Order: sequence, then C-alpha cells, then structure tokens
Amino acid sequence: MNHRFCPLFLAAISLAAALPAIAAEPPRLEGAPLIAVPAPSNSGQIAVKPGTRVSAAGEVWETTGTNLLVRDVTVATITPILPAAGTGNGLAIVIAPGGGFIYLSMNHEGYWVGRWLAAHGITAFVLKYRLNATPADAGQFIRTRALGPKPGSDPVRAANSSPAAAWAQSDGLAAVALIRSEAQKFRIDPNRIGFIGFSAGAVTAMNVATAYTAASRPDFVASIYGKMPNRPVPADAPPLFAAVAADDHLLGGASQPMFNAWRAAGKSAELHIYQAGKHGFGMVHHGTTSDHWIDEFYWWLQAEGLLGKPS
Repeated sequence: MNHRFCPLFLAAISLAAALPAIAAEPPRLEGAPLIAVPAPSNSGQIAVKPGTRVSAAGEVWETTGTNLLVRDVTVATITPILPAAGTGNGLAIVIAPGGGFIYLSMNHEGYWVGRWLAAHGITAFVLKYRLNATPADAGQFIRTRALGPKPGSDPVRAANSSPAAAWAQSDGLAAVALIRSEAQKFRIDPNRIGFIGFSAGAVTAMNVATAYTAASRPDFVASIYGKMPNRPVPADAPPLFAAVAADDHLLGGASQPMFNAWRAAGKSAELHIYQAGKHGFGMVHHGTTSDHWIDEFYWWLQAEGLLGKPS
C-alpha cells in the first residue's frame, strides 16, 4: 500500500502529531510510584556506635504511597520518639523496620509504630541500621528488585546470609547497649528495654535475641513476620511476642517453629497467626484482624508486667 495516498494513514499521523508528549511514569514499588525526596534532618538522630558521626551521606530517600523509604544506609542511628511529659512509664523499645536489608520501611514499620507507642507512654527508638548497597537510580533499583529470587531459593535465607544481616545485628545490639547506658537521660528503666522488628527487622530482632552480651540483652523481643535464626535459644532468653499473617507468602510458616523453640526451652512466648494480612502489614490497615496486632502487643506487655506507672 502507498501510504502517501491513504487518508486513514495521513489522519493517524496528524493525530499523533497533535497529541502532547507523555511523561514516563515513575518507577513503582509495591504498587505505588517511587518518588525521590530530600533526606530528613539529622536533628534528633543518635549514632549507635560511640565516636561515630551521624551522617546521611549517600542515603537515598523515597516515598511510595504513604510510606517513606531509605536505601544505602552506611551509618546506623536511632531516632528517639518520646512520650509527652509526665506520661512515660519507663519502658523503652527499639524498632527495626524491614525491607530485605536493601531498604527500610520507615513509616509503616518505624515512625508510625514509634508514635503509637509514645502515645501509650512507651519511649521508642527507631533504628536505621546499615544496609546492602543498591543502584542509585530508582528505576534500576526496582528492576533489580523485581527479578526476585531464583526458583527454589529461599529469599529470607539469602537475605539473612547477606553482609547487611550481620551489620544489622551489630547495630541492633549496639542500640540496646547505648540506650541502657543512657537510661537516666531518657528517663527509662534500664531493665525494661525491648526490641521489636518487622520482616528483615524481625530477623534482626531474633538475631539480637540470640547473640547478646549482658549490656546488649533485650529484656523482651517481638518478631512481626520474622524468622528464627539457626541458633539455640539462650539459657536466659527474653520473653517473645510473635505475630504473622497466615497468607504471608514469605514467612507465613516461619513463626511457629520460633514459638515452639522458645516454649521447648521453657521460655515465655506468645504467637498470633492472623487469617489474613499478607506480608508487611505493619501499621497499614487492611480491614483484617492483623490491623490490631499492636493492641495485642500492648496487652502482652501489660500481662508480662512490663508497663510501669507514668512518671
């Protein structure tokens, strides 16, 4: 066909020329656009290792929906979220967000958790632990992540064997020890310092709960969709709270063995398996019973005698 004399072809060319250029859609993570944002102020952050200067150099901060993500963390910090004056009960909790050791879910599994706890009299510390390096370009990062694990592989085991898993454990232990040493400054009880983690942060929580010294031992630990490391339960293991959704495609079956190991060792443990919620429910409401995990965690703290009186 000679297109020079085809009216339909000429019309199509004219229409295409008249249409505005379409901008490329931002890369997406978990169904929402990934948009670069400036790094938050370092104000209030505390380096977990003595003598280390707080620095956000090289960090990549992005938003996706309501979440705030950070990648390429090389300096571990804690950000205190304090109860209102006169409402603190002396209890402190380190919060480790998840993200497969390549990013941290700072809102859904970090700051929002801390604000809820602070509103209930608990002094919270959001841990920004060191991570594996990722491509600086957001699109390349998404494409790399989208490749996923190889068929038949265990993505959690692979993540836990990565260098950042050991860094995160070290940072978590250092955070507990630092907070305990500064207990008077933060008006907390040095014998009521716990650790809660989500996904990779929950793996970190369980690593911390099985590899501590006297100074870095958490007084209780909470694993939200986490996994037990390949280690024995310590003789003085802290009380354990665990929660997971049955439809979690990554770690739906990992909490039961952890609970069983704690109970077999004669240690206090509580496990909640929700019918639905999938992986990563965090502080996002899904209309399932997993929305109430934090209430049940608070009731567990109360039952364990960990909540004190306001000071």
